[in-house]
Amino acid sequence: MKTSISNLPLQRPTWAEVNLDALHSNTLKISKLVTPARILAVIKADGYGHGAVAMAREFEKAGVPYFGTATVEEALEIRQAGISTPILVLGGMTPEQLPLLREYEFFPAVNTREFYDSLATYVRSKGIRVHVHLKIDTGMGRLGMSEQETAEILRNPIPGIRIQGLFTHFASADLPNDESMHAQIRSFNEFIKSFGAKIPDIHAANSAAILNYPESHYNLVRPGLLLYGLSPCSPALDLEPVLTLKSKIIALRKIGPGQSIGYGRSFVAQRDSLIATVPIGYSDGLRRRLSNRLKVEVKGAMCPIVGTISMDLCMLDITDHPDVRLYDTVTFLGPGNGAWDWARLLDTIPYEILCLIGARVPRVYYRDGKICDVYYP
Repeated sequence: MKTSISNLPLQRPTWAEVNLDALHSNTLKISKLVTPARILAVIKADGYGHGAVAMAREFEKAGVPYFGTATVEEALEIRQAGISTPILVLGGMTPEQLPLLREYEFFPAVNTREFYDSLATYVRSKGIRVHVHLKIDTGMGRLGMSEQETAEILRNPIPGIRIQGLFTHFASADLPNDESMHAQIRSFNEFIKSFGAKIPDIHAANSAAILNYPESHYNLVRPGLLLYGLSPCSPALDLEPVLTLKSKIIALRKIGPGQSIGYGRSFVAQRDSLIATVPIGYSDGLRRRLSNRLKVEVKGAMCPIVGTISMDLCMLDITDHPDVRLYDTVTFLGPGNGAWDWARLLDTIPYEILCLIGARVPRVYYRDGKICDVYYP
């Protein structure tokens, strides 16, 4: 059992640490909050950058009854890893992908009437039975059928297609007491009252709605960001971020006043300075717009990134921290400098920060403070 990152054959000293104990704790806290509703764990976008297969295995151990992916390809990755938990493909399928339903068990979301008709034709021709979730557009305006289309499907059932679930998606759940949210919930409630009695799974709440609109929990909820330890709105739960992003200093150089570093000479020293070079760049998820803006942690000190972040490298000004040494670890994303901090600097959301951590960054999984697995994309 490896217990030190220094023992790993990393291609270069840049990696993401994933705390499986924090993931398990977050899952239990969310489950307690939403009970009696159950959890559909959203593991799309490679488990929000944490590694979809590893996340699915942990959620399965925790007894999570459902997973959600965006695409068929993501669902296949989970199935081919030997994981059997039911999967809802939230983004739906194309007619060309329908043969996969015979080999792999997952539930497609029905987002359009045209897809439902294609599915009905396929089911009749093959004599098979499939389970689906119907999606209603109550105001998001992106995917989902109208209430009229959905009602027509429910009034005219087709042998071989079992309606396992009914769901919608909210446009502004991160805003508390938002009238458009109340309107979406009212619309969905009215539809459920008319047609939902015999449908097993009713769901609408994403992470933000779980916190802000408990009346939307129904009997299934779809947390994503919350599971990974971040709140999309108010920090209503004591959650722990699951992922940290780290690298090591690989070079030190002294520069004098007037000397510049990096592309475009965006940083020019005003004094004698000590500059550390670190092998992490925008290809790894360290966004270029963080150049000369973000501070990162080295040996307990917050050091500014200076110069323009490049594809593979960035530089830190460590002049004021003489105890920093070559090969010291640098924490770019962690407890003192989280995804929300990055997001505020970039005028974006923490979802984007996590999802854009580069594929070449190894994910190193920890349990009980020890390395238990490593994934090299």
